[in-house]
Amino acid sequence: MQQEYSHNMSYAKVSILKRPGEFDQPLTYKIPTALSQKCSVGQGVSVELRSQMTRGIVISLESKLSESVENVKEVQDFLPDLFLESETIELAKRIADYYQCSLLRALKLFVPRTLWQGKGKRTLAKIEKEDYKKADPKMFPLAPLEHELTAEQSKALKTIASEERPILLHGVTGSGKTEIYLRMILEAVKKGQQAILLVPEIALTPQMIEYFQRYFGPYLALLHSKLSDGQKLHEWFKIKSGYAPLVIGSRSAIFAPVKNLGVLILDEEHEWTYKQESSPYYETHRVAEMMKEMTGCQIILGTATPRLESFYKAEVGDYAHIKLPNRINSFALPKVEVVDLRDEFKRKNFSIFSHALFSKIQDRLKKKEQIILFVNQRGMARAVVCRDCGLSLNCPECEVSLKLHGGTYGGAQYMLCHYCSYRCEPQLTCPHCSSSNIRHAGLGTERVEEELSKAFPDARVVRADKDTTSNKLGFEPIYGAFKKREYDILVGTQMVAKGLDFPNVTLIGIMLADIGLHVPDFRSHERLFHIITQVSGRAGRGKAKGEVVLQTYQPEHHAIRMAADYAYDEFAAKELNFRKRLKYPPFSHLIKFVVTGFDLEKLKKHVQLEQEVLEDIFKVNKLPVTITSAPAMMSKIGKNYYYHVLLRSPDPHLIFNHWKPPRGWRIDIDPVNTV
Repeated sequence: MQQEYSHNMSYAKVSILKRPGEFDQPLTYKIPTALSQKCSVGQGVSVELRSQMTRGIVISLESKLSESVENVKEVQDFLPDLFLESETIELAKRIADYYQCSLLRALKLFVPRTLWQGKGKRTLAKIEKEDYKKADPKMFPLAPLEHELTAEQSKALKTIASEERPILLHGVTGSGKTEIYLRMILEAVKKGQQAILLVPEIALTPQMIEYFQRYFGPYLALLHSKLSDGQKLHEWFKIKSGYAPLVIGSRSAIFAPVKNLGVLILDEEHEWTYKQESSPYYETHRVAEMMKEMTGCQIILGTATPRLESFYKAEVGDYAHIKLPNRINSFALPKVEVVDLRDEFKRKNFSIFSHALFSKIQDRLKKKEQIILFVNQRGMARAVVCRDCGLSLNCPECEVSLKLHGGTYGGAQYMLCHYCSYRCEPQLTCPHCSSSNIRHAGLGTERVEEELSKAFPDARVVRADKDTTSNKLGFEPIYGAFKKREYDILVGTQMVAKGLDFPNVTLIGIMLADIGLHVPDFRSHERLFHIITQVSGRAGRGKAKGEVVLQTYQPEHHAIRMAADYAYDEFAAKELNFRKRLKYPPFSHLIKFVVTGFDLEKLKKHVQLEQEVLEDIFKVNKLPVTITSAPAMMSKIGKNYYYHVLLRSPDPHLIFNHWKPPRGWRIDIDPVNTV
């Protein structure tokens, strides 16, 4: 029999803090009279579920039951350690809706794991002892500002101050974007607001912390994945209490518990690490725009090479576009020398070092100057390249690299396009020059380190990649040691290309630029342009002139040629024209479904049947959606086979009004990796 309640009683929808997937649906609880005056959206509560006490968060309040519910249980008590702002709950709902995930998964982004699990009592006790109080805005900056602004910087700041739109701060490497960040942050903090500064890699946080600690001292919070659970909880409370008006961190720091957010900055905004690669697959830029809509905060996107989506928004007026075309110290950008590895091959130089790079390394070592050798490990895609003419096999329709498939367990090999499913047999000889010198692109940091030790046995070499930075300290010890000039040569992956400032580095070697071209993805040209420009910008930041040696089999490729000339606008125009013609972002939205199975043939049939269902739905409802499917670039991991289903549409959510994804299909809205 349904229990009767008087109309003056109120009810709370509560999200239970269990592991997402275990229990995702919110439950309704009655709010007892003793708690009704203080209960609000975002309040952590203790409730009963299946005869056990558990933790939850109030996501909405209702004056009466919206549906017939029997035996409604009461909220037992409030959780003193957990309270989220109502704006946070609203943002979580928006994220859940846009990225097609449960609200519980979205809420988990905002709550430290120890709080979620109801642990960390010792850490909490240590925090009520330190007695964090809201910082006095009048005390900042703690030290006099070190640098005077250039005319360009001053003009940029005035424009930002008068703008309500998000700002694309488009400045060459070394143009002083960080100093502008500082002034904007200080301006917000002086008003009693908080600020968030995001960096794309944990590797960059030591440099940012070092810079901003001069002006904020201990009143600064740090959030990134290398922190322990206890450390994250500690930083979380520093922010929530207002003790830390400035938050610096990687992608997830956007969910810091700030109040009255004044400015949100994404440094190196073009980086793909701003996209979450697990559910919810949020994009930091999109979340930032949601936050601006809700709070009115200022958004600044800083980069030397804007991602094309951001550049396009600036072109059509959605963003304000501020340019800083010159370095603050008037030093010229380093000259990029493009070395054709086909010529090296013809000269019987089979080393990984071209003659030009080898001689310049020798020269810098003699001068006691530092060197960075960059290895673009991304995309070991088994792409085919000719060592004589530099040709790589591309899809004739989609203009992206074909990927070599098959060959395992004695199966036949074939080349496949991941966008239109075009297929052909692999080439044993080059279709352009008939050479049999066909190879698969690939070069690793360990190989470069090994070859350096043979060629330059007296050089002090340090390697920065996933293997050497996977411990708790990450890149920080390597960064510190290299900055103190304890090493001559730094060999690294993309973490050494992003925003680092080493005044004594005068030579950059890009070991094999071609690797980036062979990822079968429509963004491969853009990624390569970004990385070449960014890594080149690490040279010549001190008094000595910088140089870059870029080694490639395809010196004529437009991404390489334009990056070497720093011709961003020309590159953007060409790529946007290509994307518009083929309806790639920003002229459409993508949805990527990842489908897995133990049996490859059953998986193929399942995907094919569902694709036919979708195509019928598109036709019947006249939806402007196209669909393709193909094996993932890593098509088999362990015992699982992986397939990707890709939808293209002006509206990423059109299809969900007509179709529900089958169980087990992982949804990625606006993916940055489509392979």
